[in-house]
Formats: sequence, structure tokens, C-alpha cells
Amino acid sequence: MTKRIRDLYRSQIEKLGKWAQKRFFGLFLFNVIIMVLIILRSAGYFDPFFPLTINFIVFFSFILAILLLNVKSNVIFYVSYIFWLIAAGLRMLNIDVWAERTSIYTFQALLVGLVLFLIEIVSAKKRNSTS
Repeated sequence: MTKRIRDLYRSQIEKLGKWAQKRFFGLFLFNVIIMVLIILRSAGYFDPFFPLTINFIVFFSFILAILLLNVKSNVIFYVSYIFWLIAAGLRMLNIDVWAERTSIYTFQALLVGLVLFLIEIVSAKKRNSTS
């Protein structure tokens, strides 16, 4: 049983390594943009005109992941599920403020995932009808 788990772990690490090598520049650009947004938020750079909130940065990171990393809708749905589990855990620990924030991230991920899923369906139908 342990050998099987170890082999599965190694194969997943290999897949992840190949994925990261293919998207090295996208990963670099994604991290730089997110870091710059967080630094600008902490400095209050656009504060009176456009408040850079953490909610905006999380929502923008979903869109950036789609554009720069070619993330599919199922990955976004997995992320929303993880956020949902974290929110449930925080709620059970009576950390209500963070549970509410995490539930907002869950719904943002669900919204982005749903829109991306619909775009994937429409593009697949167009691709199938033209061939």
C-alpha cells in the first residue's frame, strides 16, 4: 500500500514538474503581478480612487491564472472546494470573520469557474460544428 502511494506521489510530482516547466514564464509573471498588487495595497497606492482590496486581488488572481497559466474550470472548482472546506473549518473554530472572508473567496471562485465552464462548453461546440 505504501509503495503504491509513493509511486502515485512520484508520478504526480513528475506531472507537476513538466507543467511548471511548460509555464515557467507564466508562473513568474503571475507571481510578480500578485506581489505588486499586494505591495500596492499595503501602500494604499490607489486608495481614494480605486481601493485595492484582498477580495479584488483574489478575484484578479483567478482571472490571471486562466490567462497566464491556462487553468481549466475544473481546477477553479477544486480551488473553490478547498476554500469551502477552509471556511467550514474556520466556522467550526468560531473564527467567524475569516470564515466569512473565505466564503466570499469560495463564491468568487465558483463564479469564475462557472463562467469559464460555460466558455469551454461554447468553444467546444463551435469547434465540433466547424469540423
